[in-house]
This record gives sequence, C-alpha cells and structure tokens, in this order.
Amino acid sequence: SDLGGRAQTQALRASGRAMKLPATALLAAAVLASPGAARGIDYVAGEELSNVHLLQTAATAEKREAKRPFRCAPVEKVWDETGRYQKAGYCGQLEYPAMYDKTKWYPGSPAEVDLFKPLAEVRMNHVLDDLFKHFGYLNDWINPSSSAESLVVLGPDGINKSIGYEAIKKKWLFSQGDKFPNPVEMTFKWDGHEIHSLQDHACMNADDPYCYANGWLKNQNELNASVFDDYDKFNIYAEKQCRSMHEKYDFGNDHISMLTHVQETNPLYEMVDYSCDKSDMKGPLPKDRDFAKHAYVKCLMNYAMSEIPYCYFRGCVLEGNRIGHADECDY
Repeated sequence: SDLGGRAQTQALRASGRAMKLPATALLAAAVLASPGAARGIDYVAGEELSNVHLLQTAATAEKREAKRPFRCAPVEKVWDETGRYQKAGYCGQLEYPAMYDKTKWYPGSPAEVDLFKPLAEVRMNHVLDDLFKHFGYLNDWINPSSSAESLVVLGPDGINKSIGYEAIKKKWLFSQGDKFPNPVEMTFKWDGHEIHSLQDHACMNADDPYCYANGWLKNQNELNASVFDDYDKFNIYAEKQCRSMHEKYDFGNDHISMLTHVQETNPLYEMVDYSCDKSDMKGPLPKDRDFAKHAYVKCLMNYAMSEIPYCYFRGCVLEGNRIGHADECDY
C-alpha cells in the first residue's frame, strides 16, 4: 500500500537527526488510514477498551500461579491492581522486581493518556522521537535500553554509525548455549510451522517461535552480520521488514495501543506454551499474525531496531527446522 508523505519524510531525514525514525510516521499514517482504525475516541484513563483481541481472552481458567512441572514459555509479568503497571516479573523460577518509573507512571498521571491512545497516533504526535525513550521506563521491555540510539555512535564526520556487529552481539546475545544445565528438548507447532529447540536459557526459549515467525533469526530473510555493521543498511532493512508486516496483515482494525500490547503479553506466552509438546496445558495456539502484531508495536516505536538484533542473536535456523543457539550459530 502507498504510505504517502514521502516528501515530508525526506525533509525530516535531511534535518540531520540522529535516528532515521520519521518514516515510522508513515507506518502510523497507514494504520490510522485503515478503514477500521479508531476515530474520534476520547481516551480517558480507566475507560473500557473498544476492542478485545483474541490474545487478551486466550488464558484458560487454570491460573498462572498454579504449580506446573514444566513450562516451555516460563515468562510472566505481574501487574498491579489496575493491570497497567508491572509489579514484578518471572523468568523461569527467577522473580525480579518492578522496573518502571513510578514518578511518571501511576493511575491518573499526565503520561498515562498515551497508554490508551492508538500507538499510531502517539507516533504521529512524536514524529522525531524514538518511542522507547518517549515512554521511558514503563516496564522491563518498554524502556530506553531498547532505543535505536543504543546501536549508534557519532562518527568523526558528525554522522551516526553503527556501534558494530561485535558490540551489538555483546548487547543482545543472552544464550547460555550448551552450558545450560539439564536442558529439555522442545518442539513447537503452530500455524503450519514446526520447530525444535533445546533449552538454553531460564526462559528465552519462549521467544523462539516469535522470532522464527517474524523471520528474524539468523539464516532467515538475508539477515547477517553485514546488516548490523552498517547503520544505514540496517535502518533500510528494518524499515522494509516493518512495511512488509503491515502490508501483509493490515493492523488498522486492531486498535493497537501500548495498554493492549502490555496486556496481551502474558496470554501470548501462554499460547506459546500450548504449542509446545512438553506442555501439560492445552488451549488456543498462536497464529503468525499474533506474533507479528506484538512485533509491530516495536515497528511503530523505532522500526524494531532492537527487536531484530535480539531475535538474530536469540538463535539460528538449522537443518530440520532445529533452532540452534550460541556457539551453534557461529555468531
């Protein structure tokens, strides 16, 4: 689809801003221009959301707190009584405390209105901003550490350059590889896909189906070290990935907001559990579109320029759709 506004985008890019983010406004414009996009809504804190997506209703009656012998996707966010702010989180058996800015984010705060607005509208209101910095420390995955600025360094000529492949690898390679004790072999099946993954981390195997579905693991979609070494090349790659995602799925009818994004996170991981052969739970399986919708939030934020390297260093696709990790992937 024609996203329009190319002249404005070129002018903004020519302004010398650090990150080539203005074109994300074109993605936002495309979302807002879709026939089903929300119009004329008053965004009031506490107001009922106009649309409830499958991911928000996917959880079964079995509570997350119940003891389980094994989870393939042992990731959980613990919310406060409003369901907006993270009190704690779980990665496997590890509990970690809340990581949000309580001076900015609290019920009725001036910033809170942006949780309820369509994210595409927030993007249009902050055309030049990396939204990871705009939202600040909202929770453990929406915070400035995922801003695109973390991937660049100012060169002697005053032009931003990539911090380089090795530095990006150091930032995003979390796998313990064959050092993980007593690993479990898992098979995930969803939406016509089947992948095999050997446990290599306390909880991050949960993201293998997500990264695979979006095509951002190593050995997918021509993603390689040379892309990360050249900031302009990476920016163009990320932009194309996000445009393709929107053209394929058209998220204009989904009423994506930051609040729907955070509220969909636990149900999404539960559906990943349902797709795993080692899970003792049964429920609705994820669709590729569900994974893409979750990723598209990052596209509107900053072209997913941190999400893509996270997935790339998460693992690689090997023969037989086996997902390799760490040394297996020859990073």
